[in-house]
Amino acid sequence: MIRSRFLRSSLLVLTTAIALSCSEYSPTAPTIQAPAQAQDGLLSGLLGLVTNLLGTVLRVITFQYDPNGIPVNAVKWTGTHLNQTRSVSAYIGQNGGTLALPSSDFTITFPSGALSQTTLITIVSDGTGYVSYDMKPHGLTFAKPVTVTQRLQNTAVYGTSLALKAAGAYFPQDPTNLSGTIDALEIESTTIFSSKNDGKADVETWSLNHFSRYMLASD
Repeated sequence: MIRSRFLRSSLLVLTTAIALSCSEYSPTAPTIQAPAQAQDGLLSGLLGLVTNLLGTVLRVITFQYDPNGIPVNAVKWTGTHLNQTRSVSAYIGQNGGTLALPSSDFTITFPSGALSQTTLITIVSDGTGYVSYDMKPHGLTFAKPVTVTQRLQNTAVYGTSLALKAAGAYFPQDPTNLSGTIDALEIESTTIFSSKNDGKADVETWSLNHFSRYMLASD
């Protein structure tokens, strides 16, 4: 059991490290997936380097679901962040892949086996000043969880106590107003990592089982 937990934790950190290293990759057209054997070789080769790429785990927020709504507050970008709608699209197949929105400090990684068939994936960021994303196709479910990696350094919670309370939140429909308290249907499993430079909460991952609308939210 301990070995199994260690392996799962190592793979989560590894996925985050790979996503961060690919943060400048923004595919806009169909891509050819690497063979599974080649991907496995890449993973095993990088496993020993993971601890040099990330800080420590500061907090793990467990999955929550409430059909009556979970009150949260949408997290804003800092005043220096350029607020505009951004999007990225690519075909992801059974071998998996990664998409990124570098200007939103966002990546999403699909493990091998998450999708049963090649699917056009589209991620659209909110342009009104909030860390929020529309992920398409709506209603898409995954055989294995996909991992979102979100940096916090350009968000309003960075360097505050709220950074340790921020998590991925799911909304079945677009909220008409993101200011003030809003109700999320789910709080996704979220792992918060420190920065290796100053120890502040700097990177977090969300584990997603389906698509639609997600945002960075805090209580």
